[in-house]
This record gives sequence, structure tokens and C-alpha cells, in this order.
Amino acid sequence: MAILTEKVGMTNEDLKKIRSMRPGQQIDLQVTTASTTKRVRTEFVGIDGTRSLIIKYPDESKWGGLGEAIFKDKSLVMRYILEDETGVIIAFKVNVVLVLTKPSHLIFTSFPLAIQSHDLRSEGRAQTRIATKLTDSKIGEEICEAIVIDISVHGCRIQVDKKYLSNKLKLREVINLEFTNDADNKVQLVGIIMNFKYDEVNFYCGIKFETDEAIVDQLLKNLMLTTG
Repeated sequence: MAILTEKVGMTNEDLKKIRSMRPGQQIDLQVTTASTTKRVRTEFVGIDGTRSLIIKYPDESKWGGLGEAIFKDKSLVMRYILEDETGVIIAFKVNVVLVLTKPSHLIFTSFPLAIQSHDLRSEGRAQTRIATKLTDSKIGEEICEAIVIDISVHGCRIQVDKKYLSNKLKLREVINLEFTNDADNKVQLVGIIMNFKYDEVNFYCGIKFETDEAIVDQLLKNLMLTTG
């Protein structure tokens, strides 16, 4: 997503999106030099009120020298995925205020004046707090209990407390999700882990359903997440 226009002014909802970033979160940084524009990955470190954002200096052993692209007063474009709740990508421009080399290599930037957002999903998802149990689809062994925080007929996002997850979930791993409705009937869906991230307390996994849409739709109706 390109930054096309700059509309100055942050709403309370915009501020909430900025403040949703957590230390350690992966961010995409678009930098420019006189000859090229490139995008690199780094980590968000922290925020100082509405004064500045702090990020790690990108690893130059991985992304190449960045001295001509990151320096005081240089403009940068930052992007990150607000995936846990809304499934949108957030983008905004900032200026470099300070590059610190000791005791850590950090970049301090200005606070954004405006943001842009783009929905990553082609469909809406119901926001919810449904309990589910994850099991290994191959051997049927229980992995952990989890909370579904959003769901549609094509997939869902789950939240797992770190202390209850002894084995890390893996990308492309096939798992079963077991649900129990009000009539105490159990329904099992099959899904593939497509992405994951974590904060200090929880793991969050994006799951694509492999189960027939009609079965998922009926489950959502039983859970009163859809009508009809």
C-alpha cells in the first residue's frame, strides 16, 4: 500500500491503532536514497506519548548498508499489521529525529500526523470470544485450549495464553479446532496455521479452514454469529 496523500489530523481511533503496537512487533520500514527505494524489516521498541516512536535500527548484515537512507530529518514510511483484532495494515510517514548507536542501535522518529489503513481480508469477521480446543490432526493429541477472537466461514484468529502452550505451533501445521455449542454438541473444524505472532502474554495464530464452508456456516449459526 502506497502513501498517496497526507491528510493531517489524528482521530481517537487512529491514536488507538498507533498505541496498539507492542515492543518486539515486526514492522516494515520503507527507506529511500538518491538512487533507490527499498523495504526492510525491523522491530518496534516503544512510544513516548505523542512525541516520538522508537524502533530498532535494521540489521545491516541482512539488509545492507542504510547510512544513506536513515539519518536525522530523513523521511521514512512505516507499516505494520494490526492483525490481532481488525486484520488491517497501517501505514504512515515519520521523520527521523535521532539515530542512537549506544547502548543500543535505535531510531527515534517523529509522531505520525496521519495514518492510512487497508483491510487485508476480502470479508468481514465476527469479533467474538469463543472457547476452543486445539488437537493435532494427525495423532489426535490435544495441544492446548484457546480463545477464538474473530471468525468467518474461511478462517479465524485464535489467542493462546503462553503458559498453557508447551509446544510452539508451527506455520502450515494442520490442526483440529473443537467447539461445543449450547446443546452440548461438539463440532470439529480442520485448519491450517497461516501466520502467528505474540506479545508478552499470548500467542496469536491466523488459521485458514479446510472444512467445507457449509459446515462452518452452520457452526456460526449455532453459535449465533450469523443470521439466516
